[in-house]
This record gives sequence, C-alpha cells and structure tokens, in this order.
Amino acid sequence: MAKVSFRNVWKKYGDMPAVKDLNIECPDGSFLSVLGPSGCGKSSTMRMVAGLEHITSGQILFDERPINGLAPKDRDVAMVFENYALYPHKSVYENMANPLKLRGQDASVIKERVTAAAKLLEINHLLERRPQELSGGQKQRVAIGRAIVREPNLFLFDEPIAHLDAKLRAHMRGEIKHLQRTLGTTMIYVTHDQLEAMSMADTIAVMHDGELQQLGTPREVYNHPVNAWVAGFVGEPAMNFVDVGVEDRAGRAHFIHQNFAVPVTEEQQRRLSDGSRGSALRMGVRPDALSISMTKPSDSCITGKIFVTELLGGDMIVDVDLDDCRIRVKTSTEFSGEEGQTCYMTVNTNKWHAFSKENGKAFF
Repeated sequence: MAKVSFRNVWKKYGDMPAVKDLNIECPDGSFLSVLGPSGCGKSSTMRMVAGLEHITSGQILFDERPINGLAPKDRDVAMVFENYALYPHKSVYENMANPLKLRGQDASVIKERVTAAAKLLEINHLLERRPQELSGGQKQRVAIGRAIVREPNLFLFDEPIAHLDAKLRAHMRGEIKHLQRTLGTTMIYVTHDQLEAMSMADTIAVMHDGELQQLGTPREVYNHPVNAWVAGFVGEPAMNFVDVGVEDRAGRAHFIHQNFAVPVTEEQQRRLSDGSRGSALRMGVRPDALSISMTKPSDSCITGKIFVTELLGGDMIVDVDLDDCRIRVKTSTEFSGEEGQTCYMTVNTNKWHAFSKENGKAFF
C-alpha cells in the first residue's frame, strides 16, 4: 500500500499551466477522488502519478519517497482507463494474465491470481470468452481484474465508467467502492461526475482551472463548500444563487431582496464580516433546503411565481421565478401548485450559504 503526497506540484504545457501548485495528502489505503470539469487538470494529475507526464516542478511522493525520477514500470501503479484497452484476440484469462506474464511469473502463480481476481469480480465464468463477446460492464471488470492481479501499491482510475449507461454506472460505483474496501489498496479515481465522487470516495479533491479548490470528505464538500464555484459544481440539482444585500434590523443581520427579507442565525451573523453590512452578497441555498407552499407561512418567506414543475419519480422539482432570477425547489410529488401561480418558500437557514460577490469566498 502507499501514502501519496503532492507537494507544490506544477504541470505546464509550454507556458500554459495545467496544474498549479497542487498540495494533497492521500493516506495509505484511502479512496481519493479528483473531481472537476474537462480541462481542470485532473487527468494531468493522474498521469503525473503514473509517470506518463513529466512533473514541471514540485514533488510527488509515495510513502515520503519522491518518485519524480522513477520510470512508470518502477512505480508499482496499476491504471484502469475509460477505454478498456483489452487485446481483442486474447481471451479474458489471457488479458488478465498478461501483466504477470510480462513479469515472468510462474504459471501456477498466474493461474492463482487470475482465478482469485475473476472470482472477486464475478467474471470467473467468462474466462474463456473474447472481449467482443462481453458487455460493456463485463469488459470493464476484465480491465479492473487485469489491474488487480498485479497487486499494486496504488490503483489509478481515469473515468472508468463514464461511457456506461446510467443503470450500469450505478451498479459499477458500488462494485468499485466494495472492491477498494476489500483490497484495502490506495485508490485515486479521476472523474467529472460529482455523483461518482460523492458516493464512492473517502476524500474529494475538487479542481478548477488547474487549481485545487477544496479537499475534504464528501459531507464536508457538500455541506461546507469553501467558495461559490464548489457550491455550484457539487450537488444535484445544483445550488440556487441569489444576489442579496445585508442589513441590520432589530439587531439581527437580514438578507434583503426585493422578494424577501430573511434573518440569519446568530452564528452566521458572527461569521459575516463587518464589511459585509450594506454590501451585496450571493446567497446560496440547495433545492432540498427550501420548502414550498401555496399559502404564506410567515413574513420572512420568499415570494415567487411557479415557472414549471418537473416530476422526478419520488420527488418533484419546482422552478420558481423571482423578479430577477429563477430558483429550484425540491418537494414531494403531492405538491399541487400550477404554472403561473404565486407560491411561498421557507428557507432552512441552518443550511443556506453566503458568498462574497467579489471573489466567491464563503462566509458560511
């Protein structure tokens, strides 16, 4: 197993930085997900770990041992790609056994490891088939099995299930998480899908424009985003943002908008800087932190008009027009409001957020 450390790591292509001053600690035996949109530097980060990309500056360490100068074959890393990279003319058994054959392992050791990995992945009945005879999910299991038989110190996954259908993706998320728990091997998983990262990883590294935005557990990243970009990227449906002012009324700070005036909690008031009074902020609230009704529950509710309703199985999403923006509310399927009607929303103020309009930094 390996503890992986990134210390002030930069990657540049010419003068263009792809990864900027990256600092991450990935403990031995943990599951780290590197999450971000296309072009954020996540794949470059993984390829530097594997030795497929040169590190411009900084250090990557395995168990406090710098690996910058090590060849890929000497890093004891196994990679699984989005495209399975299986040999079409070889059987499942031969594909899985290939890395061990290249190492010159005994046939008995190869058979033992391949059989054990195939059983773990529930593909032991497919060992004589060729890749063209397999489904997408089965091919991905073979690619994972080929990595497992090497018994590496570190697994690297590069968006391995991105092209599978939604049902199979959900199944494979559980399989990969269970596999990591069973093997206890350090795993770095690169993805643009925040649902994959949230449901699988112990720790998430959120990246944007080559920079690490936030490093934390899925719960920390979701409940306490450090800035507006992370808040908007993580979560489905996405967080609502509304530009508001801040005013003191009767000794309590309020978020002021033409459609509402809602007081913050005492703890949130302490976190708002003195300079925020009277200034403009961005209020952030997730759709499930809002409740909606057709009757006015209090003076501190948010008033709007229903734009459209979307039925999503056991939930309903209601898009509501305010005077200057539109927000979404997650509610029960029994909600009876119709398009064009006035509605009223109540915020769970223990779950809303405030961000600087200038730099996006979170106050709370």
